[in-house]
Amino acid sequence: MSTTTTPPTTSRRWLLIAILGCVAFVALGAWAYGLFNGMIDLRVYRMGGSVLLDRESLYDAQLPGSGLPFTYPPFAAIAMVPLAAVPWGVALVVWTTISVLCIALIWRASLPTGAWTLVPEPWRERRIAVLAALTAGSLLLEPVWQTIQFGQINLLLTAMILLDLVRPAGAKWRGFWVGVTIGVKLTPLPFLAFLLITKQWRAFRNAILGLLATMAIGFAVVPNQSWEYWTVVIRNANRVGGLAYTANQSFMGFLSRLGDEASWVEPVWFLLAAVFGLLVLWLARRFWLADERVTAISVMALAVLYASPVSWSHHWVWIIPLGICLIRAVQREWGARPALVTGVLWYGLFMLRSIWWVPFRDDRELSWTFWQSIPGNSHLILGMIAFLTLAYTSRSLGREQQQ
Repeated sequence: MSTTTTPPTTSRRWLLIAILGCVAFVALGAWAYGLFNGMIDLRVYRMGGSVLLDRESLYDAQLPGSGLPFTYPPFAAIAMVPLAAVPWGVALVVWTTISVLCIALIWRASLPTGAWTLVPEPWRERRIAVLAALTAGSLLLEPVWQTIQFGQINLLLTAMILLDLVRPAGAKWRGFWVGVTIGVKLTPLPFLAFLLITKQWRAFRNAILGLLATMAIGFAVVPNQSWEYWTVVIRNANRVGGLAYTANQSFMGFLSRLGDEASWVEPVWFLLAAVFGLLVLWLARRFWLADERVTAISVMALAVLYASPVSWSHHWVWIIPLGICLIRAVQREWGARPALVTGVLWYGLFMLRSIWWVPFRDDRELSWTFWQSIPGNSHLILGMIAFLTLAYTSRSLGREQQQ
């Protein structure tokens, strides 16, 4: 039996065509959906870079017209200097193209090798086309579209973490990029605990070095503002926006919608976050020891999403790899047909964008009825269903792999 392989030059040519096609797709889509007048978070990122170029105070600056501050570590502003130095249209297309390409990378890293056997035979050698279709379809998912239309950084961070940690244990500097993501945006910090509990000592060391490198660069470039961030700004959760806002799909967001600023909200949040975090670490470790790396990483992302004081809906782009893991777990436990139904429901429900069906903004979330709170907290509900399903199906993992 003869097999055909695609020459490297042909693969590179198709990859270049795919990237150029993505750029054209992004530019046309941005024009069609009016994104050139939006992308407020990208504007904030560019403001951070511009402030550094102008040698002004980073954490006193506010975006004109919105009053939004820069909430990220100083290294993030340093990294955004190139985007601040080019025209707005160029920055928008480049940044959005990177985000769209990251969607494809997330799918590629998350899909198991055996998944390609489910693709019709004529398309098995056209993986770029299949990934392009999955990427385009992913734009319909609420967290993904929110990330795109705001110009957020979540897809890039998710791709960096996933691609870094799925590498072989002995890969050079594995874990370093996890540390860099923490230095850009603090939300991936719980992944350090994941590396510890799974005894990935080298990756943990590299992650710490990556984080320290970003901090060192920040102190070297803007020492005073770095000190201000790591001693003052970092402790101000309200700086990023109202905690009760419907887009805040975290334990803190849920509790704030119930009790607003009541004294019991913070201690209950701390207790829930701690208990759930421990449960997630237990489950992530089980999957990691069973060599289910993508599942372990995706489960760990749930701890980040639930325990963080603020997890905007666009932080939930982890639903892409998490959905794949959920489908595989259901197939392993109950078969192909329930797995297909699970996939349709999982991605389909996130396409419905139900958190926006109910009254929101101006503290209207505080007066939700019970029935309104269901769609209003739907990301949290779906995420918990996924966690419980994965916990239940984890019992079918080989016992010898758990020891």
